[in-house]
Amino acid sequence: MLSFLTNDANSLFNIAVLIVIALGIIEGLGLLVGLSLANALDSLTPFDIDVDFDADVSSGGLTALLGWLCLNRLPLMVWLVLFLTCFAICGYLINFTLMKLHPALMAGWLSASGALLLGSLLTNKAGKRLAKLVPKNESSAISTETFAGRIATITSGNARQGYPTEASFVDNFQQKHYLLVEPIEADEQFQVYQQVVLVQKGSNGWQATRLSVE
Repeated sequence: MLSFLTNDANSLFNIAVLIVIALGIIEGLGLLVGLSLANALDSLTPFDIDVDFDADVSSGGLTALLGWLCLNRLPLMVWLVLFLTCFAICGYLINFTLMKLHPALMAGWLSASGALLLGSLLTNKAGKRLAKLVPKNESSAISTETFAGRIATITSGNARQGYPTEASFVDNFQQKHYLLVEPIEADEQFQVYQQVVLVQKGSNGWQATRLSVE
């Protein structure tokens, strides 16, 4: 077993496990002196996501990817441990299977690619369940209720009513927020890089209107 774990093909997975252990140790030591790495990571995260990922998104973009990985539903520390653990477990399983079939098949890039894919799928499934037990803390900057009136920029795809797309804005605390936006007017459309004014929260994300430049 030791020779398997120390195989070069498992290097990335060993590093992932070591990072998880290191995070656990740092968090444990921090709690002894009244500090928390988990809270620090959440406060330093340069973006926040406020979307309903069951909504119909016209294009993927960063928002859809991060939401699918459940990053919006878990504290960053918890999500990082979950992802690295899933990545390492899937990698070990892939390499163990390959070793049984033919040792020559064990290749770092091959198992790492498979582990990244399977680990992401496992993170998605486990993250949804874990989010019910460990809800994400509220943003340390501003709450979603204060989004109304903010000027956001469309970052991905085109939006029309019923088919929102990704937009972003930076608040007064220099925290970047990603959200889904759709026109409040039925005959209006938003295009990439267009600036819009957030009006109200809707069932598909945020409803907005075109920014008028006088």
